[in-house]
Amino acid sequence: MISSNIEAVLVVTGVLTAGALVQFVAPSWTLRHTFGEVPSGAVSMTLARHWGLLLFCVGALLIYAAFHPVIRKPAVVLASIEKAGFVACVFSTSLRHRPIVATMATADAVMVLIFGLYLSGL
Repeated sequence: MISSNIEAVLVVTGVLTAGALVQFVAPSWTLRHTFGEVPSGAVSMTLARHWGLLLFCVGALLIYAAFHPVIRKPAVVLASIEKAGFVACVFSTSLRHRPIVATMATADAVMVLIFGLYLSGL
């Protein structure tokens, strides 16, 4: 079922993930509205921008993989690791109490589940 629709799954999950580009463009605004805090100092601002850019790249890779079957599995593995890491970071800290962050982590957990089912051949 998932394998027959993987192109659409990758495009949708890729677009959702690539949306983090807004954090690269406007890190203070994004972190204030998402996490309730603003980065302070050059290091925090740089890391926030970099995180947004990295997530954009993961999303772009998922979209690219939708149209290039040769790289699908490696792209899905990479995205699964990134997303599982975010889920673990959120649900193992007090960030789980922030509704927007918990929603993002839950969405990533669902994506990891879908990607896992795809990788297992179901």
